[in-house]
Amino acid sequence: MKSLLRFFTSAFFCTIFLTGCSGQAPSIATDRIAPGMLDGKCGYIDETGTIVIKPQFENCSSFCTNGLASACRDGKYGYIDTSGAFVIEPQFDFASIFSNGYAAVCQDGLYGVIDEDGTYIAEPAYTGIQDFASCGLAVVMQDTLYGYIDRFGHLITEIQYDSADPFTDDGYALVSKNGVYGIIDTTGSFVIPMEYEYLEIFADNGLAMVKVNGKYGFIDRQEQTVIDCLFDGAFSFADNGLAAAALDGKWGFIDESGQMIIEPQYDLVYSFSNGRTIVKKDGLAGIIDENGAEILPPSYSYISSYGDNGKAVFRADNDKWGFLDENGQIAIEPVYDYAAVFDSVPLALVQKDGMCGAVDENGDTVIDIVYQNIGIFTRYTEE
Repeated sequence: MKSLLRFFTSAFFCTIFLTGCSGQAPSIATDRIAPGMLDGKCGYIDETGTIVIKPQFENCSSFCTNGLASACRDGKYGYIDTSGAFVIEPQFDFASIFSNGYAAVCQDGLYGVIDEDGTYIAEPAYTGIQDFASCGLAVVMQDTLYGYIDRFGHLITEIQYDSADPFTDDGYALVSKNGVYGIIDTTGSFVIPMEYEYLEIFADNGLAMVKVNGKYGFIDRQEQTVIDCLFDGAFSFADNGLAAAALDGKWGFIDESGQMIIEPQYDLVYSFSNGRTIVKKDGLAGIIDENGAEILPPSYSYISSYGDNGKAVFRADNDKWGFLDENGQIAIEPVYDYAAVFDSVPLALVQKDGMCGAVDENGDTVIDIVYQNIGIFTRYTEE
């Protein structure tokens, strides 16, 4: 299972900056701001690098569209608005991001859930709580077992599972118990019985990867086998209708009929993104397109998936990080100790000599590399 206690989203090499979610908007040049740690204190910067809330907190999260962010002062967490003023006073041992109007908070080692007014909807009683999904359900943990609660704090399943994933937007969640996996709906009823050695949630094409007797294949929503369990490994289908599959220790790609479209030849592959995927052979990473044509032969020890702007991060032979374009050519020279892929803003976070900053798509420094950490840029109002 993915980490349950995903109360915060760390910005790649950065520490525990939270991805949070009405106050008065700060006077800034853009509609996104990010937490930044300067001289040991956390404040906020906009996309131009201008400080919009002075560094004053011990830790702080990104803002979400309800205009609230988690912030720590004197060892206690509360929530601030976009002026930097506390609207929910620091009182918690930890306070997560707001997700769909609710946030998990910790007091005396136990987690509960509050609303945007700071009122408990679920008193602290759990070892951990994950973000609320769009369907209004959240994973909770007691000791080593998992279940689900609704927005009123009511259990909709018993706390009984060995693992439990968050619900998808279409209302399904993967759970396991005693080494077998199944899928439940928002009522807690099984839509796929708990009988598989492993499976994944349905892809957009309606197929789910399953593992039976040590082999991988695919079923549909009626639990009918669509692709026989013949493969040594498999990933879920990507939006382009291709799924990674392994035979005899090598990886290639199949289509929705199970036909091998890109022959197994790689030591490792990743799912397609923006028409490209990363493949590894003999310890080196390269890039291929959806037809299997090499865009870049295996050349580097690491290449990330492509961002929305068509650039990928890579690590060069000198152990420095830079960026590749869609043709596998160097777009920004590898001069950084670490770099993160361009995400929802036209900036990429970079690290040099232990400090963080940001560059634009031309490699020009937009945010000076002077911060101990920089979090994720997020909108602080609804679009």
